[in-house]
Amino acid sequence: MAFGIAITSIIPLRDEACHQSEMVSQILFGEMFNILEQKEEWSRVKLDFDGTEGWISNSMFQELDATQYNELKSSTTIILDTISEIIVGNNSQTMRIMLGSELHVNGKQSNQMLIGDTIYSLKHRASIPMRGNIRHSVITKAQEYVYAPYLWGGRSLYGIDCSGFSQTVYKQNAITLPREVEDQFSIGRIIKDIEQAMPGDLAFFANSEGQICHVGIIIDSNRIVHACGYVRYAYLDGKSLYNIDEKTSKYTLAYIRNVID
Repeated sequence: MAFGIAITSIIPLRDEACHQSEMVSQILFGEMFNILEQKEEWSRVKLDFDGTEGWISNSMFQELDATQYNELKSSTTIILDTISEIIVGNNSQTMRIMLGSELHVNGKQSNQMLIGDTIYSLKHRASIPMRGNIRHSVITKAQEYVYAPYLWGGRSLYGIDCSGFSQTVYKQNAITLPREVEDQFSIGRIIKDIEQAMPGDLAFFANSEGQICHVGIIIDSNRIVHACGYVRYAYLDGKSLYNIDEKTSKYTLAYIRNVID
C-alpha cells in the first residue's frame, strides 16, 4: 500500500477526480493518508486523522513508501495551534500553514521534518504545547476563528464549515472528532440540561425535519460560537439558536454533548 503526506498548506479533498467536483473536506499540512487508488493526475486517499476519503491532486502531496510512513508515524507529532511559517529546503521561501497542521519531528533539530532529501523547518523553533485547562483552551482557540468565512468542506481560517470548525478546534487540544456533524454527535456523553453544560461542550441543532444538521461550541450558559455565514457568536434563546447579527432564530437545540471529560 502507498502512503502520502500533505506538503502544501491546504489540499482540497474532492468527491470526484476533478477540480470542479464538490470539496468534501481539506487536508492540512503534515496530515498523512493511505493512497487507495491512483490516476495520472489524481489519487483517492483515506485520511489517517479522521478516515475521510476523497480525491486530491497529485501535485499537492508527497508520496511515501512504508518505511518513510512508519518513521513519520512513530516520530513526535506536534499539532500546531498558531499560524506558522515553514521554510522548505535550503531556499528562503516560506509557506504559511494553518492551525491544526502537523509537524512530525524526525530531523536533527526540534523544528524539522525530513521527507526524503527535503527538510521542512518551522521558522520558529517548535515545542510541544503544554495543556492546562482544556475547556479554557478550547474556547480560546475557537474564538481565534471568529470572522473566518463559511466554506463547505473547509477546515481553516480561510474558510471553514460548522463540523470542520469544531473538529479543528478540538484537534488543537488533542481530541479527535469525526469529520461530519452526524458522526460527531455520537461522541461523548449527553448533557440533559442546558444548565449543566460547560464551556467547551458541543451543542447540536436540528432542522425543521428533526435531523441533526449543525454544531457549535458552547462559550457560556447562553452563548455559542459556530460557523454560519462566518464564524460568529450566537445566543441560545430557550431551544432556539438566535443569530445576534441578523436578529433571527434558526435551528432548534437538540442535544448537548460533553466530549472533554
